[in-house]
Amino acid sequence: MLQSSGSRRLTSIFFQRGHSMEYVRAGCTFRRVRKDQMVETAEIKSVYSDPAGVPHVKFDIEMRKPHWPTYKEGPRILSLPVFFQNYDERVID
Repeated sequence: MLQSSGSRRLTSIFFQRGHSMEYVRAGCTFRRVRKDQMVETAEIKSVYSDPAGVPHVKFDIEMRKPHWPTYKEGPRILSLPVFFQNYDERVID
């Protein structure tokens, strides 16, 4: 992962989402179900903060839809607040 000299890799982070705290670290998975029934599952690969201190996650994504082959891609990077807006369901292993 390319990071500027001001970026800082984190092993984990607690992040407030709504009224609860969410624990985020590499290996955590989250998902969303889109209107077309596509299920997107995101597996976090790393957590880091940018030079301004904003937490970001690097993640791979797996897309599944009934009667379609599974599709995987990544890595993607989003700020943690935007990630949680998109992937609102934690997957418990």
